[in-house]
Amino acid sequence: MRVAPNRSVKAGPAAALDAHARRLLWRCRRGMKELDVMLERFAHEALAHASQEQRRVLEELLSLPDPLLAGYLLGESTPPEPQLARLAGAIRTYVAMQRGSALFSSQQPAIPPTHAELSGEVTVYSAHGTAAL
Repeated sequence: MRVAPNRSVKAGPAAALDAHARRLLWRCRRGMKELDVMLERFAHEALAHASQEQRRVLEELLSLPDPLLAGYLLGESTPPEPQLARLAGAIRTYVAMQRGSALFSSQQPAIPPTHAELSGEVTVYSAHGTAAL
């Protein structure tokens, strides 16, 4: 039995991308949740109108190992190459503006302080007993 394709279903945003852009979008899937969220959201927005040079820089960024890439995208370190530093900053800015990552959300729930944090009390535990400081 053959089933005719449903032409009424709209194609997703990735369908409008050329083959090279789709390959780059696929490479944004890293296996680390935060990297996936940041890279895929940025790529969906940027790849359609990115120049060949911008795509080359993204490809260079995606060739980095996950721990190094995570450090760059989470702001723990800065790439020494200026073009990678600009792209990492652009991705961080885009994600922060779109609230695409819990790391950049300004609406995070507040964690209530403990009694010790409010009062300034500190208790030291040792083999000789406890003492409040």
